[in-house]
Amino acid sequence: MAEKEKKLTFDDVKKKLEEIEKLKLSKKQEIKKKISYLREVFLQAKKQEDPRLELEIGKELIKLVKKNPICTYHLVYDSVGEGVEPIYYWTLDYMREEPPSGMGLEVTKVEEGFEASATSGFFGEMGARAGVLQDRAMKILETINAVIKSVINIIYDLKDFEIRLQTYDELHSKDPEKRKAARLALKGIWMDMVDIKRGRASINVLAQQLDFITLRDAFMMVNSEKEIEALDVNKRVKNILHRKLNEYLKWEKLSEDELRKRFNIEKSYLSTQIDSLKLYAKWIKPYLKAAQKLGMKEFNVPDIVTGFSGMVMELSLFGKREIKPEDVHTKFAKVKLDRKYYACVGVDFKFRTLPQAMRTERGTQYINTGRTEILFNGYALDDIEVEAMEKQELYEDMELVENLTGVSLKELQKDIEHFLKKEEEKEEKEKKPISKEVEEQIKSIGKGFKEALSPLTEVGKTFKSIFKPVRLPLKTSFVASEVEKAAKEQAKDLTYQLYDVYKKAHGMITW
Repeated sequence: MAEKEKKLTFDDVKKKLEEIEKLKLSKKQEIKKKISYLREVFLQAKKQEDPRLELEIGKELIKLVKKNPICTYHLVYDSVGEGVEPIYYWTLDYMREEPPSGMGLEVTKVEEGFEASATSGFFGEMGARAGVLQDRAMKILETINAVIKSVINIIYDLKDFEIRLQTYDELHSKDPEKRKAARLALKGIWMDMVDIKRGRASINVLAQQLDFITLRDAFMMVNSEKEIEALDVNKRVKNILHRKLNEYLKWEKLSEDELRKRFNIEKSYLSTQIDSLKLYAKWIKPYLKAAQKLGMKEFNVPDIVTGFSGMVMELSLFGKREIKPEDVHTKFAKVKLDRKYYACVGVDFKFRTLPQAMRTERGTQYINTGRTEILFNGYALDDIEVEAMEKQELYEDMELVENLTGVSLKELQKDIEHFLKKEEEKEEKEKKPISKEVEEQIKSIGKGFKEALSPLTEVGKTFKSIFKPVRLPLKTSFVASEVEKAAKEQAKDLTYQLYDVYKKAHGMITW
């Protein structure tokens, strides 16, 4: 048998990235080589169905993709009289609206974070809101932990029941040796757990202390009243054996029925607890995500001064447009590529603002004005890199939620699936066999149609061979390289278009 392929880990990925760094390549070559490798292992992580590994590799891939844009335009200006919201929403709307009023891109928000100075009112209000969400999440989390403990205890009980029931299953086996071994095992359990409660009247005490030496062995040998009468022992021992065997046989039947009932009840209870756990996990996720979003990041920048009422905010938008082979040339229309290619535009906003509180009937609202820095980047990416980029906003939230709601049950997953596995009832419908006469008639009809249509088929083939134009097959690699080139050119054009129109729309000098 072939050895199982070793599972990829993030430590393996880090080692490989370190090896690439030691090759002493130029910075551009190093980034390209790392991106190529990370794309391969990102797909491998998806095949392994390992979301945590996919998450880590995706983060690394995004960092490198951002370091390698096709083109970059940088814009910095003070927007003291203008809030940051109009800037963000103008860019978002222009990117996703269809031409001529926009660029017609598919847009996603890929990153968001803010940090406010500790003395600002914004910090205090966001902290209070986050605190409320965290308290609610912690209460649900306590319930989740209680349910998980309950699930663990139920699984251990079910394992004990399963071992005991396996003995009862062997007792009903057709194999006489298995039946004999199972009966001996059950007799031992009965003597140790049931009969021992009789005190001096129990078999073990009678055999050890009252000189009924043959009683224990005789009890283990006999299975019916007739077998007792056939034993070469005195009448007193036989009387005790009759009584004990009668008690044991009643216990054997009743204990099996009771154990199977309890096993089914425990399985139903386990199913209920798992459903409850899923429900609580569903309830807690919105609170955890919201609390995570309200939590501030540490940018470690000098713009944040504790004594000032300032804030730094970072936002990122990502827009894409698929470049298909037919967009490059009509001859490429029927070529199917392994990967999809996109012309992409990334817009990174960095706002340094002074939040001003406004009291309204709906509560406190903040107007942010200050310094605006915008970075327009163009990228030509394939579907792997685009997927990693679009998932960026989910990475941190997903990691937190998975740690708190998913990891606890990973070790127990096999046991849960084992006990909750539903037996599928396969009902096979009886199909009436077709008689030979009917089958021959059907075949003869088919042959008749073939014979009637064969002249037309031959004419059609001749016609095609005369008038069909000769086409040389296109190499997929060539088409892919042409599509990638087109994606790069369009990414450049789209990025400059957004930069240029933004400046014109905001009354800035353009050339």
